[in-house]
Amino acid sequence: MVETAQVHAIGEVKPQTEYIISLVPPEHCSSIWRDVRKHLSSAVDMSGGRWSMEYLLAALVSNEQNLWIAYDDNKVIHGALTTQLVTYPSNRMMALHFLGGEDFDGWYKEMLDQVTSFAKKCGCEGLETVARKGFWKWFEEDGFEREAAFYDKKF
Repeated sequence: MVETAQVHAIGEVKPQTEYIISLVPPEHCSSIWRDVRKHLSSAVDMSGGRWSMEYLLAALVSNEQNLWIAYDDNKVIHGALTTQLVTYPSNRMMALHFLGGEDFDGWYKEMLDQVTSFAKKCGCEGLETVARKGFWKWFEEDGFEREAAFYDKKF
């Protein structure tokens, strides 16, 4: 049996996928990990050995970090983000740690809006992250400021 694909004419706009953003309860992180790990593995690999996928899952299951996912109507996960509440002596921030997925433009803004709302409810004064240079185009549009560069020296 031959399946057909929908073909769009040049200039025709392909229908936009609608994504659902969800904060995953810690007790459900293990059950969806197989579908999530492919989205986060590149980000974890860029941690310079500070993190592994196993350590990240343990942090999610223990509620040290939170897992956010973007999925479609068919329950296919297209993106994931991990966050962590960080308490400093003078304030509290929501740290965005590991982020990855496909069709990023389709779900990133909605996820950031929901994370921002969650952070405010948790008493945070803002969001913070360390990210590769390529993410700046999205962060700058959303009001982030470059505060510092991250340096690393291995022995």
